[in-house]
Amino acid sequence: MAYRLFSQKQQTVNLYISNYSIQLLELKSMDPLVVHRFYESYLPEGIVADGRIKDADKLSMILGQCIQDWGIKRKQVRFITPDAFVSVRKVMVPVDLKDDEIKGYLYLEIGHNIHLPFEEPVFDFVPLQENEKDKEILLFAAPEAIINDYTELLDDLKLEASAADLSALSLYRLLFHQEHVSEKENTLLIEVKLDSMNLSIFEQLKPIFTRHLPLDGMLTNWSYKLDPETKLYYQYEIKEKELMLNHFRDTVMEIEKIINFYRFTLHQGDHQITQIILLGDNPYIEKFMEILQESVTMINVSQPLTKVYTHKNMAVPKKFHTVLGLALKEV
Repeated sequence: MAYRLFSQKQQTVNLYISNYSIQLLELKSMDPLVVHRFYESYLPEGIVADGRIKDADKLSMILGQCIQDWGIKRKQVRFITPDAFVSVRKVMVPVDLKDDEIKGYLYLEIGHNIHLPFEEPVFDFVPLQENEKDKEILLFAAPEAIINDYTELLDDLKLEASAADLSALSLYRLLFHQEHVSEKENTLLIEVKLDSMNLSIFEQLKPIFTRHLPLDGMLTNWSYKLDPETKLYYQYEIKEKELMLNHFRDTVMEIEKIINFYRFTLHQGDHQITQIILLGDNPYIEKFMEILQESVTMINVSQPLTKVYTHKNMAVPKKFHTVLGLALKEV
């Protein structure tokens, strides 16, 4: 397979296609961190569902118009991999394997001794630690067919897919860049979206656990409007607030289970989550934070990111944090 899931090239635009929008962001500079521009285009419900492209023709038409409007023809593109299909896990491989030999070993072992929740994966890995017998790696995998749907869409529109990344890695990269996380922190990162939540645990700056929690039925209850000031992005308003609050309460129960799983199952009581960080494009994230803080009283819950501005001194909205972190990928 020629396409490598977490490879990268320089000088690319950064794209995030979710179930309900297409976001684009470009950097002006890294130091200081300044954004050149950002855009968002609304996607009608059903074109992309649970990360799967359901109506490729309509998506191609909408994205094609965005390419023209945003002036990104024939650009290289980093994009976010659909969260619902990503698997992250620790795997042991023979210690005598060199790093450039591990990929071939994984090709042979996946489906036999290494089992994933899907067939024909595209994958990458990061070495962690080793002992006399084994080498521990962190394996990232996603279904090749899903990734190919996105790369083929981009290719058909004359864009070159140069790198893919996880939303959790992109957000954590931004947190690290702004010095809100460190090796000492065991961080539970929660991305609060309109129709789902992505939960990831980072230990020693590396993800060791991920879970995607859909908020069923939510998209039907959202509306959108152009922001009257910038006319560059959309805002969302909930119609049935109680449904959303019930989803929030159910998610908090799952979070409590994950915190206990990390402490007692993964670490036999020796380690625990030291901080919870909330990010995402859900405008009711503050309400979710209140509900979470009422239940998780012993762990600090925060939204710590420092504001980032464009070269025209316009603040970049919080909803663009994921694609902003993507723009920092190995720059």
